[in-house]
Amino acid sequence: MKLYIETSVPNMLYADDAPEKRRVTEVFFEWLDVCAHELFVSAVVAEEIGRAGEPKRTRMRRALEGVRVRTLSMTAQARQIARVYVEAGIVPVRYRNDAAHVAVAVWHRMDVVVSWNMEHLVKVSRIERFNQVNAVLGLPPIRIHTPEEVIDL
Repeated sequence: MKLYIETSVPNMLYADDAPEKRRVTEVFFEWLDVCAHELFVSAVVAEEIGRAGEPKRTRMRRALEGVRVRTLSMTAQARQIARVYVEAGIVPVRYRNDAAHVAVAVWHRMDVVVSWNMEHLVKVSRIERFNQVNAVLGLPPIRIHTPEEVIDL
């Protein structure tokens, strides 16, 4: 299975305000060391991590360097898909990077987006809408799950 790891996942490793999710994320990163799945991030993840303050920026980079992830490019096609998601009202313009994560994952044929973004991504109604747009565009459906759910897949 191809897993796309969205920025909220390494970010949760340093979330002092969410100890339960933080612990699940620590377990998820341990699991990544032994799972047989292909792991990916994107240029969008790198950009978002680059905007984080220190020491969080360095810690998130190290967490991802500690697992065998490959970086997907943000192609013109993925940018266009993200625009369509925003125009369809799935994700607000202000949070267009959330649409970009899904678009990159869909364009590069990922099986699952792994995210802790419960507001814009890990929500049944939004996943259905992403997949409705994907069907219209002739693109494959995408699954979006929390790290905890992915461990159980």
